[in-house]
Amino acid sequence: MNKFIADCLRVHYADMQGYVSAGMESDKTEEKLFLNANENPYELPGLEGFNRYPEPQPKALAKAYADLYGVNTDQLVMTRGADEAIVILTKLFCEPGKDAVIICPPTFGMYGVNASAMPCEKLEIPLIKQERSYALNKDEIITTATDPAKNVKLIYICTPNNPTANSFDHAEIAEIIKSVEGKAIVILDETYAEFAKQGSLAPRLNEFPNLVILRTLSKSFSMAGMRMGCFLCADTDFIALAKAKALDAYPLPHASVNAALSVMSAETQKIARANIDKLLSERDRMVKALEAMDQIRTVFESDANFILVEMDNAGDFIAFAKSRNVILRDFSKGEFTLGCIRISIGTPEQNDIVLDLLEEFKNQKAA
Repeated sequence: MNKFIADCLRVHYADMQGYVSAGMESDKTEEKLFLNANENPYELPGLEGFNRYPEPQPKALAKAYADLYGVNTDQLVMTRGADEAIVILTKLFCEPGKDAVIICPPTFGMYGVNASAMPCEKLEIPLIKQERSYALNKDEIITTATDPAKNVKLIYICTPNNPTANSFDHAEIAEIIKSVEGKAIVILDETYAEFAKQGSLAPRLNEFPNLVILRTLSKSFSMAGMRMGCFLCADTDFIALAKAKALDAYPLPHASVNAALSVMSAETQKIARANIDKLLSERDRMVKALEAMDQIRTVFESDANFILVEMDNAGDFIAFAKSRNVILRDFSKGEFTLGCIRISIGTPEQNDIVLDLLEEFKNQKAA
């Protein structure tokens, strides 16, 4: 294991014995008779195969992920969405009551929630609000992460960022990663990377020994209900340790694995990529329409499948939309997103409903 990761890892994981489940004792193949896991041998109609525990880290699925993200199969750990990866990484690196993580609000709330649950300290280095976007406070991140008194183990960067929708430049992120080598691990959350112009940093994974990338099929590939994702790291020893010592015994259900294999097939990928193009086209249409509305103060730059909008009476509009059975995300009372709402891009018909509601709301307020 490289020194950069080994120095950040919680000490007891080096010698800890991980649980070896029955499913880990042998590859799951049809010709083998498995009588080692206390499973029920009788299948139920329409639920065939579910009587057997799934393979903990299926080889076929690992190959599909590796091909999709351009890495090796021994450079990834498969998880239940990106959320489980956040839990695992916090557990592996952060000593309760001692270590700290850096988060850059406004950003995805689960980074801070998992830090608090550990518990470890949350060091907030807010994004710098600009005219129509948000920027990383790069210098402050590096200064804080390299201060030995701060005990920073993890730095969370989400790009495109949720809820602000903008991406951060890969060159800037690379500078942060290199500047904190030997001090902290950078967790780069690329949940929305398929929507972004610059794409993923995964092709450069081997350049950065202290980088972990989170990926998920939930957003871009319409798999939110199946909870499938993974995290990537160039250090294969660390990946092996995480698989052996940090995962649940049987984390990936059969149905989710089969669905993930289907969505990563060449045939389904064509459809999924076409859907991404539709969403990006609709996003651009929505941006233009929103910018033309009097009650909208700011439409922030978006590199994702959602838009952050600053508007008059934001909280009231959220309630008005809800009364019409349209649910939007309210960020209007947030310290760094005052007066803002987040609109996920839907179908053209769904987006038109939102635009019509905004006009109706404006007219109602003017009456």
